[in-house]
Order: sequence, then structure tokens, then C-alpha cells
Amino acid sequence: MNDIGHKIKCIRKENNLNQVQFAKSIGISQGNLSEIELGNSNPSAETLISIRTQYNVNLNWLLTGVATEDGATYEDEFEKRLIEVFRNLDDYDKKEIIEIMQLKKRLRSNYSPWDFC
Repeated sequence: MNDIGHKIKCIRKENNLNQVQFAKSIGISQGNLSEIELGNSNPSAETLISIRTQYNVNLNWLLTGVATEDGATYEDEFEKRLIEVFRNLDDYDKKEIIEIMQLKKRLRSNYSPWDFC
């Protein structure tokens, strides 16, 4: 059973629905749902959106196994913290931070370990 199929089956069971009921609620056939749950087929984008809409499922969790409050996926805790702080800045500060990051990147690419020997 593939991961997404298993998650969809869990969503269905958490809502105490059989395959016929769940399939109807998301606009697919029971046979199609069965194939998805067994891992023999992948859900279409429309099916995923329908599950998201009908059952308020975090699509990132459904697709990647990683759930975040705002629906974003982060590489690590540093990136998550950076984004959280950045979002609370005004436009002027955001532009300044971007310029600082670009400068830091340029300086790092121009740096040679032999410069300080």
C-alpha cells in the first residue's frame, strides 16, 4: 500500500465512511478509491483538491507527510524561523533583508580559503 493511499484510507475511516460513501463525497467511483487505497493508482489533482475541500485535510501532509500550519514545507528549522520572522517585517525591511542575503551570497562566492593564509 503506498503512503498516500494509506493516508486517504485513514481519512475515510476517521470519518466512519465506507468506500462507496467516501468515493461519492469526493466525486470518484468506489473502484477508483479502492485502487488508490491499495496503492495501485494515484489520485488525480482534482481528487486531492476534493479531499482537501470536503475533509479539511492539509495537502502538504497528504502528499509529503509533513504538516505545517500555513501549508508550507520547510527544509529545516532555520528556514522555518527565517520565514516566520520575515513575514512580520514591513516591505522596507523585507527588501533590506533580501539585499543583505544577496550580498552575503556574493561575498561567500568570492571568498577563497587561501585568502587568509
